[in-house]
Amino acid sequence: MVGKTFGIYSDELSDCVLFIETGTNYIACWCKNNETKQVKAFELFSFTEPDANDFENLLKDMQLHSRLLAAKFEKAYCIWGYEKCVCIPQEFYSEEIAASYMELMFGILDETNFCKDTTNDCIILALIPTKILSEYSNRYTVSANVHKYYQLLRGQYTNAGENKLYLVFYHSHLIISVFKDGSLQLIQNFSYKVPEDALYYVLNIFNTYNLPANGTTVYASGMIDSASPLCGTLRVYINHFSFESADKNLFAAEGFHDYPLHYFTSFCQRDV
Repeated sequence: MVGKTFGIYSDELSDCVLFIETGTNYIACWCKNNETKQVKAFELFSFTEPDANDFENLLKDMQLHSRLLAAKFEKAYCIWGYEKCVCIPQEFYSEEIAASYMELMFGILDETNFCKDTTNDCIILALIPTKILSEYSNRYTVSANVHKYYQLLRGQYTNAGENKLYLVFYHSHLIISVFKDGSLQLIQNFSYKVPEDALYYVLNIFNTYNLPANGTTVYASGMIDSASPLCGTLRVYINHFSFESADKNLFAAEGFHDYPLHYFTSFCQRDV
């Protein structure tokens, strides 16, 4: 069964580009004005993993409750939030061994496409489910496919010598990016059920990468409320914890400002 968490809209959605982010149990979609780049609408749907096995009917069901997925847009960009993605230093990457490398990491690759992008000196190589991509391609003019890690890393800035963690929360998982002395060490999905799960991941990363508690800044965004037990637990144990700042001028629809804007930064504030 499909659940709708957000439905935020401007009155005018013309001259916009559609963005669709797809994960194992959610789809987020938003549209930006071609010229101003302001976000005019945002929707977030959740579903169970078994529902995704019949993605054609899942998408049809979602379109019944969606103004964006049921509308016509000149272009659509697909962002893929699945776990099967690796970041490879550019000096070690080779097109000839890419398929073998992914098969070694994730097993037999059946009916799957590759998605490859480069940011700084890092290749982000990901697997895209062919059937789901086909459903989108049948309905929309897909201009690009990128993985969520690529979208995040393009907007996660660090200077030389800085230690930072970025925590991007969804309802049952989070993505953690780790930077030490300004260099990317790790970006990975982690599942969580209780606040202590998320805290364990952060403290374990501090220990594993020898990051000083007083010299590491942790930024959070996504589905985390400032008054929640999750946020309270993280604040108690993390010395430099804050929410990622949002560009208020980017969020044009009035409904965005009924919520903390850090809910939307990891989706709408990133470039593709």
